[in-house]
Amino acid sequence: MSNININSSINNNIIPKNTNNLNDTHNPLNLQNNFLSLLMAQIKNQDPTDPIKNTELTSQLAQINTATGIERLNNTVSNFSDKINQNQNIQVSSLIGHRIMIPSSQVVHTKDISTEFGIDLISHATSVEIKILDEKGNPIYIKTIKNVQPGVYSFIWDGLDIDNNTVPTGKYNVSVIAKNQDKDVPVQFLSEALVNSIITSSIDPIIDLGAMGTTTLSKIYKIFK
Repeated sequence: MSNININSSINNNIIPKNTNNLNDTHNPLNLQNNFLSLLMAQIKNQDPTDPIKNTELTSQLAQINTATGIERLNNTVSNFSDKINQNQNIQVSSLIGHRIMIPSSQVVHTKDISTEFGIDLISHATSVEIKILDEKGNPIYIKTIKNVQPGVYSFIWDGLDIDNNTVPTGKYNVSVIAKNQDKDVPVQFLSEALVNSIITSSIDPIIDLGAMGTTTLSKIYKIFK
């Protein structure tokens, strides 16, 4: 009878070498092949006085199958996510040349062209006052509305100041104050902007609005036809 040295190192020659896709460590098939190779080495070099039990083999096989299944699921989800991002980027690119409504503290006005703006009111307000200011902070346009329910509202500015003079092209600061009796009510001013270009990303595409800076898809309140 031949003797087996249980302290000897594993003979690597019994482990078959896979020359295909050696760098593809995330391939589930490679993962299974590597596991089976290691399992064969473990069996051939086991201690004959304490051989591997069937339950241990079953447990190891179950673990490798679970790991393989998770890896396949991750690959499927990753591919699906990539497809969603590609479709989103195509849809967002169609916004180029369109006007949108976004949160802002400024409004861009073009002379002799009406400018649309809006507000997003969080709760009921007994009064809302909207002001468009010149470079010195003086109001050139004032709009006051009473008893406003929560929601998103749009307004049109004809480009005339409080003295009915035509306002030149430019970027103007705005001020909006909403109150319920004597208490402040949260309100967001919304400005119209033109989409110039799109910078795609895996999270949220960046939308270039020219003079209005940039924004993201998640911040758009309204898209004009």
